[in-house]
Amino acid sequence: MNKRIVTGLAAAALVLAGCSDETNSAAEQQSSYNEATSEAATVDPATDVAASELDNDAVTLEQGTVRAKTAKDTADGSDITSIFGTLHNNTDKDLSVVGFTTSLGEADYQIHEVVDGMMRQKDGGFDIPAGGTHELAPGSDHFMVMGYAPAIEAGDTIDLTLLFEGGATATVPDVAVRTMLPGDESYGDIADHAEHKH
Repeated sequence: MNKRIVTGLAAAALVLAGCSDETNSAAEQQSSYNEATSEAATVDPATDVAASELDNDAVTLEQGTVRAKTAKDTADGSDITSIFGTLHNNTDKDLSVVGFTTSLGEADYQIHEVVDGMMRQKDGGFDIPAGGTHELAPGSDHFMVMGYAPAIEAGDTIDLTLLFEGGATATVPDVAVRTMLPGDESYGDIADHAEHKH
């Protein structure tokens, strides 16, 4: 056989072997990626809840109260209110509350805590154990509605939608708006509402 032909065949064999190795390597990488993606997408049933798995009655709010904000409060420049009550987790899974919204519409919705009498935003939200409760109260964890100028009159109701880690939501309907006496914690400098009480 011609030496030039032999050399050409050997080179072709090397190219094909290299392509085969690259194909196998790419397939192995794709397989590893698929496995990792599948694992990342898996919901841990002990700590996380997918949106399709949670009914609205999974969490209820006992003695739910939205602090009333009168037209006079609004005229005085108040654009904040708060939400209190005891959250009940009616599921067999721990739930992590990471946010909320309400039927009031556009506003700044924040979870707050009180430390040494001073209110501040609570990073990471809070957990409600399976079958357990978590209290929202003046002087403790509570929900704040900020940047909302209209009055919120006593006797009205709002719907509260909870956002959980993992993307699930649950709505607590008809939370009562009530007149409440000021609490004993300070807003400090949060949202320029220095030394207001709630």
